[in-house]
Order: sequence, then structure tokens, then C-alpha cells
Amino acid sequence: MSRRQVDPVTVEVVTSGLAAGAREMGITMRQTSSSTIFNEGNDYSCGIFNAQTELVSHGEFLPIHLGSLPYSVNYSIDEVGADRFRPGDSIILNDPFRGGSHLPDVTMVTPIFYEGGLIGWGANRAHHLDVGGTVPGSFYAQARENYQEGLRIPPVRLIKEGEIDEEIMNMILANVRLPKNMRSDLLSQVSANLTARRRLIELVDRYGLETVEQCMATEMDNSERRIRAAIAGWPDGDYYAEDSMDNDGITDVPRTVRVTVRVRGDGLVVDFTGTDSQVEGPLNSVLGYTASGVYMTIQAATDPTIPPNGGCYRPVEIVAPKGTIVNPVFPAACTGGNEIVSVIHNAVYRALAEIPRDIPNPVRLMAADQGSSNNLFLSGFGDDGERFVLYEYPEGGWGGAEGRDGQSAIYSIVGNTWNLPVEAIEMRYPLRIDRYELRQDSGGPGEWRGGLSVRRDYRLLAPSGELSVLGNRVRVPPYGLFGGHHGAPARYRIDAGTPAERLAAPEFGAKKSMVPLVRDQVVNQETAGGGGYGDPLDRDPEAVARDVRYEYVSRRSAFDDYGVVLDDDGVLDQELTVARRRTLRGGTGADTPNDG
Repeated sequence: MSRRQVDPVTVEVVTSGLAAGAREMGITMRQTSSSTIFNEGNDYSCGIFNAQTELVSHGEFLPIHLGSLPYSVNYSIDEVGADRFRPGDSIILNDPFRGGSHLPDVTMVTPIFYEGGLIGWGANRAHHLDVGGTVPGSFYAQARENYQEGLRIPPVRLIKEGEIDEEIMNMILANVRLPKNMRSDLLSQVSANLTARRRLIELVDRYGLETVEQCMATEMDNSERRIRAAIAGWPDGDYYAEDSMDNDGITDVPRTVRVTVRVRGDGLVVDFTGTDSQVEGPLNSVLGYTASGVYMTIQAATDPTIPPNGGCYRPVEIVAPKGTIVNPVFPAACTGGNEIVSVIHNAVYRALAEIPRDIPNPVRLMAADQGSSNNLFLSGFGDDGERFVLYEYPEGGWGGAEGRDGQSAIYSIVGNTWNLPVEAIEMRYPLRIDRYELRQDSGGPGEWRGGLSVRRDYRLLAPSGELSVLGNRVRVPPYGLFGGHHGAPARYRIDAGTPAERLAAPEFGAKKSMVPLVRDQVVNQETAGGGGYGDPLDRDPEAVARDVRYEYVSRRSAFDDYGVVLDDDGVLDQELTVARRRTLRGGTGADTPNDG
């Protein structure tokens, strides 16, 4: 049956209303939650779905969640039963093997009814400070199975016809370390979905159900058409690349994601055949996570102005062999799956870099970003006897790209969270931030420099505490592209710069749980910088001189990596720079336009 045509103005108005509703879902969560990870960090995602469970609109929150949210909605329908949903119900789940991501990410799914019929779904996913398991924060770096990582919740009705099922709520809260926070945060998730319900029903009241459904379908078709048009401009071919994580937290051996992007006409296949088998430790990415990493990379490589919705997913097929780190089988540990999604993203981007550049609309590329969420937990009991758990994920650098340097001090590209303000940390936790600064020379040298990472120092003010870290890019730094150098690797230390200095995680670089701390010890975290793009000897010398003035780049790096010579006052010496670059190029005598 052909769809009734709706005029473009109405489509734009209705879909903009849906997008505003999805954003308002996030605002609701931020304003009604208790935990810093919600109301300061914005570690959540929100979406509105049609009755057929296609993602119609979402807020500008975490792309790492969005590809897997449809999996959660569909698992909820399959396991609860489509005929059992009632107005006012809300389903809770966090099982990674039922459409989730990792256990701390809790999903809430709410059916939306209108005049007795199902017209859509509101769904959100948010990271909770603790969901039980072996360690505070539920990121056990040496976990060997999912059971060690926390409470696993299959799809169940937490809210039944508008009433909280207190038996289920109490069962959940009895298994976590911060029950007051979790109850408040769960109810903020329910409130967010009620916002979606209210806004969708308002649109249906105003325009009619048929018109709203047609607008949804038209918007998704438009997004699909634009993604296909971008892909059609790429030459057919098989484009291969790989990227690796440091290790799995159990064995200090790099683990590799291998991917072939097969471009055929206006569609493509992202094939992970050859990727390493699932690992013993918690660095496995479940299928929904992997899908998120693929979808967001393809959209970033095509056109960021395309409205993000389920239509963007249609031209992309994913082949993820079971039993690998991109599609593990239960009961694989997978808390660190967000780390693997960064590796997946960078591997797919690296494969797309193999597509020829001399085409009318080349792939939008950048070198590797910091490639880690930099997960850090500080926990313990304050002087008042109250338990605290701080979850931090400091920013790093993005990779350089054609025509621009990488962004500095920004969350990894798979996420879109905000930094936790120093004031919020010091007000809520027995901690003091001694240093918070950009890390000089952390951006990979290139014609377009990688973004700088950060250093953040946490001083413990409680009698004792514990440090847990689960990160990446200590052993395998973020790669550069087209002659650009890699970004600086990450580093985790305790009491840095003192005689007592030691590595926080000496065995595995960035994977260690429950490192004991005492009052006044300082945890030093340095995140990884972005990779450089293009030969650093082609960088404008004046840009290098400016970077030195701003202390982004040291004089030593300017001389060694960029071939730029500055006098004692930091002024560019054009003649010596030309000579220095000639020497670094191998004495060929061939100068470039940027040699001064």
C-alpha cells in the first residue's frame, strides 16, 4: 500500500517536534536525577521509536548507545510479550546479551498508547554509578565472566500501569552499593520516557496519527536516501584495516579488531571476519555495542547534517562472527565493551581511509581519537562513614583531520558526555583536584595536529579508599593518518613526581581494580592524545610557533617533529626552519610551500 504524501513543511515541523521531545527527555533526566554521572556528566541516551521499533529521533547524547537501543526495545517485546503491555508500563533491563551494552548501563522502555492503540515507544539508557558485583562502580578489570560484573536484569516491568513494583525495585536496590542514588536515577529514567509519551501524544492530537506516522516514515526514508547517496560516491571495493587494544586485563597481549568494509553501489558491508576470539577478561563488545560503533562511524564519515534515525542503518550490513571480541557469547565478561567500541570505531575509520581521496565527495576522515573512555573509580568511606563512589572518564584528544587540528580535552568520539566540574567533585566527594590541565606534546604531530589530552590529579581526603581503572591506549597509542604521528599514550600513576611515585596498574597499563589508597595520596591520570593527520613537516611553521607560545607543543617537539626553529624569544627563524626541514626530509633539497 502506498503511503499518503505529506508536504515537506509538515514533515519538518513534526520531526523537529520529535527531536525536541527526545532532547527534553535528556533534560528531564538531568534535572531529576541524584548522581553526578547523570546531572553533570550526561552519561545517557534518549530516543523515540515508532510502533515498529524503528528509531525515529534521539537527543544529542551518547552515540555508543543508539545502535543498541533498538535491540533492547525488541528484546523487551519478545520477552515480556507484545500483548501484555498496558498504558503506564515501563520495562527495565541491563542484560548485555539481551540488547544491552554493559551492566552499569540500565535501559528503560515505555510503550506509548493513543486511544487504546500502540503508537510508539520511549526508551533511554543511562549509566549508573554501581550495579553491584565484585568492585565499587561495577567495573572489575580482572573479571572473567559476566556474573562477576554486577546484577543482570532481564526485561521486566518495573512500572505496572503507572505504579512502581516495589518488590522488583527492592530486589534491585538490595544488590547495589548506592541504593538511594539508584532509586532516584531509575525514576528519572521513567520520567524521561513519560516526557516522550507526552510530546508524541501532543503531536498526534495536533496533526493526527496518520500524518505523524507518515512524517516519521518520510524522515527515515530521507535519511536512508542521503546516506546511500554518500556511499554511492565511493568507489566499489574491499577496504581493510585493523586496530588493537592493549590487553584484556588478564593476559598482557594486544587483541585486534580486523575489519573489511565492502562498498557495493549505495550500500556496504562491515565485516569483522578475522577479528580475535573473545577474551577471558572484560574487554568484549556485545553485538549491540558493536553495531553502535559501526553506525556512528559511517554517519560521521558521510554527512553529519543527515538526521540520525533508523533510516541511517538500512544501507549498512554488519558481519560479526560469534565468539569474537565484537560478538561474544554468554557468559563472557563485557564491562569494558565501551573500550572495544572505540577500537571498532577507529578500525572502521582506518579502513575508510583506504578509499581513494581523489573523488568529488571523499570520506570525511580524522586520525584516531584517544580511543578510550578512561574509566576511573575512586571509592571508600568518608569521615562521616558514608560510602562514596566517584566514576570519572576524563577527556582526551581527537585526531587531526583535513584542514583542522584535532579537538583538545574532549570525550572520546563514541561518547558525548560532559566533564565533571572540579567544583561538583569537591563538593560531593572527599577528594580534591590538585591539577587539571592540558598535556603538552600529547597531540600527535601532523600537518594537522592531534588534539591534546588532559592531566587530572585527585587527592584523597578520606581516611582510606580504593582506585580502580579500566582503560586503554597505554601500550597501543592512537594512530596517525597519511604521515601523521601517533598521539601520546595514556598513563596512570600514584603520587607522581614524588619519591613514592608508582604505576597504578603496572601489570596491564590501565586495568586494575581495588588499588588501596590512604589519606593524602594523589592519583594522577593522563589520557591519550589524538593522532596527527598528514606529514608534520608540511605544517605551517607559524602554526607551530603559535602552538609553542600556547604551550601546546614544546620547543623540542617543534624542532624534532616539525622541523621548526625558534629564536630565544619564540620568534620563527624562517631560514633555519627551511634548512632543518630539508635535513629531516633526507637532504633532498625539495622544499614545500609550508617550509617558510
